[in-house]
Amino acid sequence: MKSLFPILILLIATGLHCDSNSSNGDEPGSQTLEPTSLFIGTYTRDEGWVNGKADGIYSASISEDGSVSLIGTAAEVINPSFVAVSPDRNNLYAVSELGRGNEPTGYIHAFTIEEDGSLTFIEKYPSNAKSPAHVSVDATGSMVFASNYNGGVAVVYARNEDGSLEFRQQLDHEGSGPHPNQNSSHPHMAKISPDNNFLFIPDLGSDKVWSYSIDQSSQTVSKTEQEFAALEAGSGPRHMDFHPTLNIAYVMNELNSSVSVFSYNPDNGALEELQVISTLPDGFSEWNSTADIHVHPNGNFLYGSNRGHNSIVSFNINSTTGLLTELDHTSTRGEFPRNFAILPNGDQLFVANQNTDDVYVFNIDGNTGALSYSGESLDVPTPVCVVFY
Repeated sequence: MKSLFPILILLIATGLHCDSNSSNGDEPGSQTLEPTSLFIGTYTRDEGWVNGKADGIYSASISEDGSVSLIGTAAEVINPSFVAVSPDRNNLYAVSELGRGNEPTGYIHAFTIEEDGSLTFIEKYPSNAKSPAHVSVDATGSMVFASNYNGGVAVVYARNEDGSLEFRQQLDHEGSGPHPNQNSSHPHMAKISPDNNFLFIPDLGSDKVWSYSIDQSSQTVSKTEQEFAALEAGSGPRHMDFHPTLNIAYVMNELNSSVSVFSYNPDNGALEELQVISTLPDGFSEWNSTADIHVHPNGNFLYGSNRGHNSIVSFNINSTTGLLTELDHTSTRGEFPRNFAILPNGDQLFVANQNTDDVYVFNIDGNTGALSYSGESLDVPTPVCVVFY
């Protein structure tokens, strides 16, 4: 049923954030706590391209019977469009996506997660550019990364035991593409490899996925020998995910509504493109822009969100090659689906519909990958990011 109040959902699991189904660096088959709570990132003000109506970060609970209910407003932050939880579950980090003319930088807000699930503010740290679009925590919990959509900048912070952060490094990127939205570099994610050895930054503006080696001793990164994987001009790489057992990476391309499949070399972080497949059904010619992408925990299925077609596309994953075959398109029952999250046990998918102010919960058939509406949904103002805790 729908909650009558706005919610930012954080589903309780180990070290999760909007772009992952399990904590970074988890080995296949490792034990993961089933979520009992949620945090949801939102937009809080009218930016012209989005009319944010939320108060900040919200929290909700998941009952044993699968119903979802409101806990309350967890923290008031301007445009906390992405959130991440540390692997020890002690801290939450949220971007403050600021990008107006009088705002030279966005921020990363650090919070302590109290035993009752409430958030206590620690400090905010500059993202060193406008419009931070993503934040992530590495598997050791010692490093925090953020990417800024504007300015071509990503930042590296060291994380202290008390959850506070110390600046380590700024990563600058350049490039452009043929699409009107590609006038400059637009880093859109900071994705950490499953082995925690590499950092990947999909750059919507330059049609590249930048790659860096992670040095835990210095808490810094350095360019890999490959430096970047190039995608088709005008693709607009936005988000990516890794297969749980195969050395395969999947990149969601926002501007041409496609998924690029890459082989991943865990020795040097190199990516090699193997396949490109559309996220849209044959014959669909209206406007569309993709957003999020996740591999099912069993490794058999891949899901992606279509804004415009307003659907979750599902693919079958070849168990040997990792290549994709289209399965279906399922309506998200709302408009402009942004991010979504899959429960660690693979039973359900939660999707945030930004423009209809709701989050819908779908059951997943683990044998076929099919999605079906569970009957559960929440009224959430301008939801963007759904995270398990």
